[in-house]
Amino acid sequence: MKKYLPCIMIMFFSGMFCSGVLEQPDEFATITFFVGDVKKNAAEVQIGEILNENDLILTGTGASCDLKIGDSMIRIKENSKVQMSQILRGKDAESVTLSLNVGKILCRPKKLLKNENFLVRTPTAVAGVRGTIFTVEADSKKTTRIKVFNGKVNVVRRVDKLEEKIGITKILEETAPIAQNEKVVITAEEVRAAEAKVEKALVAKSGDGPVVDDKGISRAVAAVAVATRDVHRFKVEEFRQEKEEFISVVQRSPEVITAVKRVIKRESKTPMPDGSLLVTRHDIFFIKNGKVEGEWKTIGAPVRKNENIYIASKDYVFCASIEGPVMWRKKISNDGKLEIKQDELFVYIGGGARKLDLKTGEILE
Repeated sequence: MKKYLPCIMIMFFSGMFCSGVLEQPDEFATITFFVGDVKKNAAEVQIGEILNENDLILTGTGASCDLKIGDSMIRIKENSKVQMSQILRGKDAESVTLSLNVGKILCRPKKLLKNENFLVRTPTAVAGVRGTIFTVEADSKKTTRIKVFNGKVNVVRRVDKLEEKIGITKILEETAPIAQNEKVVITAEEVRAAEAKVEKALVAKSGDGPVVDDKGISRAVAAVAVATRDVHRFKVEEFRQEKEEFISVVQRSPEVITAVKRVIKRESKTPMPDGSLLVTRHDIFFIKNGKVEGEWKTIGAPVRKNENIYIASKDYVFCASIEGPVMWRKKISNDGKLEIKQDELFVYIGGGARKLDLKTGEILE
């Protein structure tokens, strides 16, 4: 076990459509990190794994999966199903389309060039951006919720017949965008109504039979566009709840990834009964059964007693040996400040403190 001490301690005290042909080069799209139960095409995934078109990502309860596609970052949240419908890059441009069947994704696309695309499709909506920060949710009833945290997002109700007729790029260009701090909800019922209007608009008649004129196209686009009355501003507290997570949707440093992989490999070969802890300058990783099962931000400095270290995140307090194996963890809200007094661990929160047993983590009266 001593041979693992250096890698753990170093991390602990140190301290993240175009001209030409589009193709998918190696490592253009990869899984940069994941927590919990994540599968690609029904198989277990690995950090650094390459993604190809039509790959399907499934995340379990409490899980998340970070993707890097070109210079864009995406986080797939728990209980989600996302397909890589298009992930292509040419010499001068990129074209990315993600299909969110159910669940939630956080998107930080790169600043796109004029001839590039970044689209997110759900069963009832299509969102297109040029460089912004936004979330997309889709539930089992096919309701779509989109929030814009920075920049603008063009959103339309998804009607495949209209897309086949004039293309999604043209539809999005002719609709007003959703701006920063605005949100929109699109339901399956709304889409059915839009489909009926599109059907009618695209089957205008003349003396020679059915035709589609510019007016018909305009009426069809208006049917799928999101009206001003359907756009709402979301509350500041909604932004606060997700701002911290958006900040964390970034490429982790090679040093952190190397350390995580090392502990994962160790845990796979020689599992610890309660898993292992890896602490970096900013993060706490709880690794068990060969995968990262939890990730938290470090708030305060850790404390040490003999061969054990104690560290707190916002929701947990951990005790681990200096070699990494977890001795215990306790779910308890805290301010990140810990202190050891007379063989008791004091956990501070809101100006008060709770006492925990150093050996077991049990709350002491």
